[in-house]
Amino acid sequence: MHSIERLIPLLEKAPLVSFSGFSFRVIADRWRADPLSAIGAFERGGRFNAPRMFPILYSADSQLTALLEVEALFVDAEDRLRGAPRNPDLILTLDCTLLRVLDLTVANLYADLGTSYEELVSNTPSRFLSNARNQETPTQQLGQACFRSGRISALKVPSAVNPKGYCLDILIESLVVGERVALLDHNGLLQAEVTGWIPKPI
Repeated sequence: MHSIERLIPLLEKAPLVSFSGFSFRVIADRWRADPLSAIGAFERGGRFNAPRMFPILYSADSQLTALLEVEALFVDAEDRLRGAPRNPDLILTLDCTLLRVLDLTVANLYADLGTSYEELVSNTPSRFLSNARNQETPTQQLGQACFRSGRISALKVPSAVNPKGYCLDILIESLVVGERVALLDHNGLLQAEVTGWIPKPI
């Protein structure tokens, strides 16, 4: 991965796509009062953000991918899906309208960004060890460059745990007018929505 300073001007020219549809998110039931909060990822960090740098709303293409990503499910040595004992979780459906998505599920930009599929899904170096040393992983550097560029609302990236799936990682503070993320619940029990307020670039 290139340095943040080198990535930012490259990202200013990178092609972006729109996304309109559903993505899926797993949260602990104790957070049901604020289901679209990204405070957990902000405080602890994630694959594309270092702790306390900026928030990302992590979601996935399917309930299966979302459960695998939070380690509520895993694949055992015999290639069977197994569940892990956990406190209660909520599986959320997010209705998304995003206009500025960096699509890294295709390899077109890998060479320009100095990265690869293997680097995007790798758990090496460990983000926990790197962050404890006040360092960022390559994917966290990419996430920071996307956030600082000001022109990217979400990253569509390969899932690290489901080769057939992808993650939609939303830069919740970067949404522009016309973009929104809303919780789908026809029962009306859970209601939450985040709408973009930043004016669209001319």
